[in-house]
Amino acid sequence: MEHWDHVHALLLAGGKGTRFWPLSREDHPKQLLKLFSDRTLVEDTYSRIRPMVPNERVLVATSKGLATRLMALFPDIPEDNVIVEPLARNTAPCIAVSARRCLERDPDAILAVLPSDHFIADPNMFLEVLESATAHAARGEIVTLGITPTHPETGYGYIRFGEFEQEPENEEIRHRARRIQAFVEKPDHDTAMSYLKAGRYLWNSGIFVLRAATILDKVKLHLPGLARAVDELVEAEKAHKNAETLMRIWSDMPNISVDFGIMEKAEGIVVIPASFGWSDVGTWRALTSFPTDENENFVHGRVITVDSTGNVLYSSHGLLAALGLENMVVVVTRGAVLVCPADRTQEVRALVDELKIRDMTEYL
Repeated sequence: MEHWDHVHALLLAGGKGTRFWPLSREDHPKQLLKLFSDRTLVEDTYSRIRPMVPNERVLVATSKGLATRLMALFPDIPEDNVIVEPLARNTAPCIAVSARRCLERDPDAILAVLPSDHFIADPNMFLEVLESATAHAARGEIVTLGITPTHPETGYGYIRFGEFEQEPENEEIRHRARRIQAFVEKPDHDTAMSYLKAGRYLWNSGIFVLRAATILDKVKLHLPGLARAVDELVEAEKAHKNAETLMRIWSDMPNISVDFGIMEKAEGIVVIPASFGWSDVGTWRALTSFPTDENENFVHGRVITVDSTGNVLYSSHGLLAALGLENMVVVVTRGAVLVCPADRTQEVRALVDELKIRDMTEYL
């Protein structure tokens, strides 16, 4: 498909992932974890997109503290393709900056925005769906990928969809897009069950495909202050302004996600329903969906179990031995151990907050 010649991939790699403490730390966030293989999550994300997008069209948005490490992981990605955020400003600013850079290289640039800390079981199906998304994006639509729910998940946002969009003319589309009626916040269990039964809701994957020119037009309309800051940043970079000037420009940008800042307000946004074994791996509990042994445990590292089922058992140092455990999370790292029920892993962030209160920064 000729649209692929204009596709650029943006890997969002600036998050902290505090809910994966104690394995994730401030200097070692979730996207750098090795949960499913001997590669990090961000390496898996890069590997998935590479069959369709050459390295010179892959961009990485990350924090100042992680930039050097990511450049070392991806020596084939041009250094100019790494967007270094001197301070955290959520996803809308880095997407706008990336779109502007792509647009200056290619007026027909299409941007595939990919969180770098997700799991996808079927990368071939993922690329097939992404190919259909580019066809819709090429005609000016903003496309998000919605995941067909398999259970009443309360940790995800949802998308309520409507009728099918008209297919692009003279083009065969394997996966058709639907109109979005509403973005819905994370529900309670009963509401999530009603969504599952209704059959008109999808999990919001946070994956977007869009023309660079289109998203910049939306930024000008809905976040005009951000649009002005991006213009100023581009001019400052061309003039080789100092770090203090760049920091001041980034600090002027709104700290807002692309979902809240644009997607929930803009017109022309569609969703493609998809099933390719997706998880945002938001908490330790998410790993229970990917058991590695016959007793439905997710096991990583040196672990032995007896009479234990439905657990997440992760050891990066030493032997972890579990006896009679059920639906628990046990994580052993150098210097810190986490033990909690699987259904309370959403609260791990509270432990991180407690460490800050007690000034136990050596564990953060």
